[in-house]
Amino acid sequence: MVIAVFSVLSSYAKKFSYNENKLGGNFKLVFYTSEKSKADLIAKQSYLLVDSLNEILSSYIKSSKINRLNKKGKLKNTSVELLQVIEASQIAFKKTNGYFDISVKPLMDFWNKAEKRKRLPSNKCLQKKAKTIGLNSVLNINNKEIFLKRKSKLDINGIAKGYIIDEVFNFLKSKNISNFLVEAAGDIRVSGKPEGSDLWVVGVSASNSKNYVVSLKSGQAIATSGNTYRYRVIEGKKYSHIINPKTATPITHNVTSSVIAKNATTADYLASTFNVVIAKNEIEKILNNYKDVEILLFNNNGTIFETNNFLNNKL
Repeated sequence: MVIAVFSVLSSYAKKFSYNENKLGGNFKLVFYTSEKSKADLIAKQSYLLVDSLNEILSSYIKSSKINRLNKKGKLKNTSVELLQVIEASQIAFKKTNGYFDISVKPLMDFWNKAEKRKRLPSNKCLQKKAKTIGLNSVLNINNKEIFLKRKSKLDINGIAKGYIIDEVFNFLKSKNISNFLVEAAGDIRVSGKPEGSDLWVVGVSASNSKNYVVSLKSGQAIATSGNTYRYRVIEGKKYSHIINPKTATPITHNVTSSVIAKNATTADYLASTFNVVIAKNEIEKILNNYKDVEILLFNNNGTIFETNNFLNNKL
């Protein structure tokens, strides 16, 4: 998904834009300050922060803290950052009624093997594997020590990017940067406002040939998930790489979800959640646990679900 950023700038605005390849995509910084040398230093420090967090949270770096935890089943003297992500995931698990579950990784690995064998698993094997997930039962935290139940593993990809955006957001704030935008592979959080405009206006490029434009107020974030349908084919049927933890099976629908929230962590994991949950009653149950959240779900046929204020964003 491509999210375009539009702003009206006056001739005297000192706007600085940066873009580096981080977290598997473009990581953009747009902010306003007085001097280029200051801006360059802050951008450099921001990207170093992203790299340091990625070393802890990335599932693609073998030596990362999350991979060490998954390999050993326990981790002592855990970094504050990993603890914060896991604690945020516990809150997410509860508030999404178990639909956002970072303990789902054993099922992901299980279905990857089924794809290689080109054969659907038996219900007996599936139910046995399903017993290895459930964040409220597989995880134990004692001070800075994390313990996983035997054969359990965590996948934090659905929340880590949002967390990193929020950390960069906080860093820029600490540097007295008031007006800025942080974007990582389409997920965005903003502060203040662009020069010449009261709001940051972002366009969500949709797979159904319809483009949506929303306005973000200071502090808000937007995340979008699911427009790239990565799938596996088993016994002639397409299955998504996204697993529904309630059924222990991959989803078969193709839905894109966009979420506006007060921070990028929440927007990120809710966008992942609403890739799985498409039943209106289940969506509404989850939304009842949140204030100040707006969502849009759509597929190639059009809108599936939309909160009243998504496009107007009257949070």
